[in-house]
Parts: sequence; C-alpha cells; structure tokens
Amino acid sequence: MTTTTTDKRAGLVHYLTQPGLLGRLSRGNPKLAPWILIGVHLLPLAIVVLIWSIGLAPAFDSIHWIPAILATVIAVTIPLPMMFAFGFWGVGAASGRDGGDQFDDDFTPLVAFGLGWLRWLLQLIMIGGIILATILIWMDFRPWHLLSTAEIDAMPEELASMPLPEDWERVGEPSDDWKNDHTAYRSPHAQLEESFYAPVTYGEMKAWVNDSTVWERSEFGPIDAIECDDSLQWCDAERVVQPGEPREYTVTFKWNDTSGVTDSSGHPLKTVRVELSYAENGGPWK
Repeated sequence: MTTTTTDKRAGLVHYLTQPGLLGRLSRGNPKLAPWILIGVHLLPLAIVVLIWSIGLAPAFDSIHWIPAILATVIAVTIPLPMMFAFGFWGVGAASGRDGGDQFDDDFTPLVAFGLGWLRWLLQLIMIGGIILATILIWMDFRPWHLLSTAEIDAMPEELASMPLPEDWERVGEPSDDWKNDHTAYRSPHAQLEESFYAPVTYGEMKAWVNDSTVWERSEFGPIDAIECDDSLQWCDAERVVQPGEPREYTVTFKWNDTSGVTDSSGHPLKTVRVELSYAENGGPWK
C-alpha cells in the first residue's frame, strides 16, 4: 500500500513538472487551453481574496494575523511553482525557448505564441494581485475605506433633511476628505460637520433641539436620548429608528458665542456646529 501511494505521488509530481503540462491538461485543444491558463493563474489570487474577505469578519478582529500569514504563505509558495509548471516569458521552464516556448510542442506556432502572451499577462496579474492583496490584508484594509458606502455618501443629504431654521446661514463647505477621517475603524464610520451662523442663544438652540414636534415633522425624523451640557453649551441626540434596528446615527449641536459677526440688519450672530455621526450597525466609536 505504501509503495502504491508513493508511486502515485511520484507519478503526479512527474505529470505536473514535465514540459507540456498545458498540452496534457487541454489535450491539445486550442480553445480549451486559454481557459485552463486563466483558471489556474487566477485561482491563487481568488483564494487570497477569499482569505481577505473571511478575515474581515469580526471573529478575526483580535487574531488578524492568521489570515495575513495564510495569504503570505500563498504569496511565497504559489507563483514560482506555477511559473515552473507553465513556463514564463523569455526563459521557459523546460525548453528555454522564447515566445510560446514549451507550448510549441503541443500547439501550432501561432496558437503557442498567443498562449505565451496570455500566460505572461496572467502571471503579472497573479503575482501583482497576490502581493497587493497580501499587503492589504496585513494593513487590515477594508473596502469601505476606499469605496465608501451608500449610507456614508448620503450623509450630506441626511444633514440637509434636518429641520434647521431658515435663518441659519451655512459657514463654508465641509472638507472634501471628511469621509476618510475614521478609516481606522473595522466597520463603516464617518462624521460630517457643518457650521451655521444663527441668531439664537444657547437656550434657544437647546429648546429647538428638544422640540419633538419640529423633528417629527422633518424628513430627518425624530430624535431622542437628548443630553445637553449647559456648561459646555452643546447637546447630543440619537436618531430614532424602528424597533429592532440598530441606532446608527447620532447628532451633536455645539453653540459658540461668536463675536463681531452680525446679519444685514446689524443683529449679532452666533455659531452652531452640527455634527452628524454614522456607525454601521451602531458600532462603537473607539
């Protein structure tokens, strides 16, 4: 039994390492050969991407080194044997011939030449993709860091839907990089801030925040869990959600006694800064 198993392993190694592997796998079929090349070269990359996806699960938050090491092992061990098995441009794993190199024995010269170019392109994609994905895994990079999310993209509209008084005047525009302020988080987090010149006292702002009728009639919807700090002159609140849904949006209103700013009639204006914060599934802000 041991001898048989050893012979089978030796036969498999011989099958995979001898020149003409693509010809044997495709049985010389020029239509099948490109798909085999594509499949075997993209499979390792797909595995690394799968490891990356699995590693994003909360279960790996404290043991992120496990998927990172797995991806590194694949990056170190797979590309070189792959190039040895199928050859690589300008060298040739077995024959040393340029162009289609070892493909010449199993395909016509034109097909071999095309397969050689395809293999070269796939090897660049495989090696570059695996290395990049492995680096991103070590960085604990999350797709939303770059691509954002629909909820984060909609935050300016969400803030605009608040029942802000018509006589509040926006001060400037939000910074262009406001989406990237919290990319260290493992789940989507973002905070959008806008400031307004407002003809109100802190007490009037506080009363407005606590006016449930105004908020219930607005597109933004009602808020609750309101807490105000009279010494610091700000109020926190949470957006009300349907029962069973996570509370993902919080809002903070900060009043500031701006000096020297008046409206067109000479009445003094104060500043109210509105901070809308979003955390997917109510995740913590650490």
